[in-house]
Amino acid sequence: MRVLVTGGTGVLGREVASVAEAAGHTVRVGSRGPRRAGIPAAREWAVMELASGAGMDEAVANVDAVIHAASDPKRSQADVNGTRALVEACRRGGVGHLVYVSIVGIDRIPVRYYQHKLAAEEVVAGGGVPWSILRATQFHPFIDQLLGAASRVPLVMPLPAGFQVQSVDVAEVAHRLLRCVDEGPGGHLPDFGGPEAMTLRDAAREWRAVRRVKKPLLSIPLPGRAAAALRAGANTVPSGEHGTLGWRDWLHAHAPAD
Repeated sequence: MRVLVTGGTGVLGREVASVAEAAGHTVRVGSRGPRRAGIPAAREWAVMELASGAGMDEAVANVDAVIHAASDPKRSQADVNGTRALVEACRRGGVGHLVYVSIVGIDRIPVRYYQHKLAAEEVVAGGGVPWSILRATQFHPFIDQLLGAASRVPLVMPLPAGFQVQSVDVAEVAHRLLRCVDEGPGGHLPDFGGPEAMTLRDAAREWRAVRRVKKPLLSIPLPGRAAAALRAGANTVPSGEHGTLGWRDWLHAHAPAD
């Protein structure tokens, strides 16, 4: 099967491409830039621009399935427009399955980026191309980066008070997406998250120990509906599907060398 991976140079896209190739699929990477050095020779490359629609028809030509992993939180309206252009190109090209990667809680956490992701889901579901949508929780490296940024504040590590997290391993999300490709269009799939939910403060305690940071944690109460939703765990997966590599194990696997 030939699979196009949009956002194929991103954190998830790279993992999806590797997992798909290991499973015997022919992979085509969709990217805004030219082929990069070190990309396996067997991996096809398509220069495409979601925001403008440039190169879209060529990117989906002779493709059996598309895993749409491209996203840009800084230009989130482009996610909606780009997804619409991709769906139209898939319909013209006769693509048999479009898999959209989304985020757990986008219908319950009122932030602009999530609202645009939800609109993009609606485009996929109503676009006339057989489809699947998988919502996943935030990835372990994202939480790592978030806490790293907080640790650079002088004297303390400020954290939003009461926020919940249930981060997930990128590779496990990639394998779930490939299983989706193999199983065929499934509509809205069960949410996929890490094996354990915890407070961001608890995640930070573990992070400080592994990263050898001694700054005290400072909880900052945040107002607003979005903050309330994150305190209520709208971004977690109480029921659904769960990976097996938890935050603590991931952290220790990525601990700094002595």
